Amino acid sequence: MKVFTIFKKPAIIKLWLKRAIPAYIFLIVSIIAIKYGLASYLKHKYPPIVREEKVLGIFDVGKKIYINRWQKVYNRWSPYFYITAVAITGAWMLILLKSTSEKAEFLSISAIEKADKAESMNDLSQAIYNLKNAAAFSLDDKQVDMINQRIDALKASLSSRQTNINKAYVEQTIVSVDKTVVKQSADTMDYIASRYKRIQKLGQGAMGIVWLANDTVLERQVAIKELPVQIAEDKEFKERFFREAKLLARLTHPNIVQLYDIVEDKDVLYYTMEYVDGVSLDKLYKTSKLSMDTILDYALQILKGMEYAHEMRIIHRDLKPMNILVRKDNIVKIADFGLAKLVGSSSVTIAGTVMGSPMYMSPEQALGEEADERSDIYSFSMILYELVTGTPAFTGTPKDVIAQQIQAPPPKPSSRVEIPDWLEGIILKGLAKDKGQRYQRISDIITELSKHRDIA
Repeated sequence: MKVFTIFKKPAIIKLWLKRAIPAYIFLIVSIIAIKYGLASYLKHKYPPIVREEKVLGIFDVGKKIYINRWQKVYNRWSPYFYITAVAITGAWMLILLKSTSEKAEFLSISAIEKADKAESMNDLSQAIYNLKNAAAFSLDDKQVDMINQRIDALKASLSSRQTNINKAYVEQTIVSVDKTVVKQSADTMDYIASRYKRIQKLGQGAMGIVWLANDTVLERQVAIKELPVQIAEDKEFKERFFREAKLLARLTHPNIVQLYDIVEDKDVLYYTMEYVDGVSLDKLYKTSKLSMDTILDYALQILKGMEYAHEMRIIHRDLKPMNILVRKDNIVKIADFGLAKLVGSSSVTIAGTVMGSPMYMSPEQALGEEADERSDIYSFSMILYELVTGTPAFTGTPKDVIAQQIQAPPPKPSSRVEIPDWLEGIILKGLAKDKGQRYQRISDIITELSKHRDIA
């Protein structure tokens, strides 16, 4: 067993410590039993010697305990009991360490098999995600190197795919250049960048129109967000937008909508991304009653996507039910990750827009301060509050809601619906006005939710 290798693997250590919970319980029970049980037994077996105190051998002035024999016996033997309990726990942990390494190898192999399946289905994002899990649990350094090389190759494939597609499209355009001008102008009316054919409008908001389109090169459906024309006119912002979009394209996680491309056509910027055949979370919970198990399942999927993005140092800044999509197979996808930051970096003022949604905005964002991971945690907690209670924490005009986000404590969820105390505690901690009093990392909430959900 490669002990030193195991201690270099946080995922395996976490698995080992989780499996060792019975050993911790044994040690705690043993310490309590020795401290209180052994003492009680010895007090019964070795009662104290009591002598009467008299003056001149006649007058009784009381009794005095001269010797507590049990205490001497306890002080002599209890250290051996403690050492034995610790030794048993240590041996138990060592045995678990070996079985944990075998479990880790199984998880690694299983993750590789899932990656193979995902790659065969051309789902490179899922394949990369599974390969990272495989590397995290593998104890074979050579295998880890091979996995990392494969991950790098898949990432390179994702980043170079667009270049190859553009090249193929140029060739295709050259071949079809002999079409008449009249027909070309008629055909391109419904096209974006001469490649994406609009099918239908999916939605429209302050930040632009979202289209369902057909990628005529890859022959697949995509979602395209058409950003306001004011943005494209800001040259400095355009450069920043394209630069930061490269970072967003690195987000490859099953619970995050994949960014494919940023294109410009006729002075309009388009945000091309994965099309999710499903419905937004706000429409879903309003049209159908979600069970507590379903709500917690959705919550954990959102958290895992956010945790991954935070590890990549990308903050959402505008997390809300409208930006969370649920596929027909109940897979949750977070959309517009980082778009709020990109749009917020523009010097252009877009009439009627606020960088963030008042009902889900953290107090620091409402005050115009910089958002960080804890701001996303606040927004997530607002979403969870709404899913559990069926109503937002704060209502009113945008101005009123922003004021409440800054000053007013949210009504306790239990005042609106019957929920477990532990769930209310998680929600209210995530909604602390002082970000220092909230959960500091997404992983902390995942641990809390998972623990209580397993118990429930």
